[in-house]
Amino acid sequence: MSIKVKRYSRGPLGENTYLLTDENTGYKAIIDPGYIGDEVRSEIGDKDNLKFVMLTHGHYDHFYSVEKYLDEYPEVQFVLPKKEIYLFSKNWTQTFGNSAVTCPEADIHVVEGDKIYLGDSVFEFIETPGHTEGGVCIKTGDIVFTGDTLFKLSVGNTSFETGDWETLLYSIKNKLYTLHDDTIIYPGHGASSTIEFEKRANPFV
Repeated sequence: MSIKVKRYSRGPLGENTYLLTDENTGYKAIIDPGYIGDEVRSEIGDKDNLKFVMLTHGHYDHFYSVEKYLDEYPEVQFVLPKKEIYLFSKNWTQTFGNSAVTCPEADIHVVEGDKIYLGDSVFEFIETPGHTEGGVCIKTGDIVFTGDTLFKLSVGNTSFETGDWETLLYSIKNKLYTLHDDTIIYPGHGASSTIEFEKRANPFV
């Protein structure tokens, strides 16, 4: 199993959109589709290559461009955390002052321990509430996509609706910090890191 990761840090609020490629099959997936551009389309290549678009949580900057992906890649399956339904149904216009943004319906709802297969690669969903009540992290091999739960030297904001500080700390300590120290984290904003580095240096946990 070998996954190639490309990051596009051009979504609203500096959100990271990740394009993943299973190198054995060439199949693709998007995590947190806040951004789409010609360089993303070029990297995807044939429309049939893109199999999944997956979200870590229901804040609009992470799904800002999802409707474009679903329109342009009609065979793709849209994957949402099952417990995040409230935030996905919310209209974010008043919250952030942008044009109306709502999230479309999912093809697949996931909960703790569910797995999705992209060619020879396996993606496992880990429920990590705190930043939002239904957020998840997505693990494949020695990589975990942490959304807005854990950042390099920081953690997610818990002041938004359904956020909770103690729950966030519990999720980080008991769901993420129990992963192997060499696990690479790819957060929803900012640079990548490792579990070992965050356990040693993150001042918020």
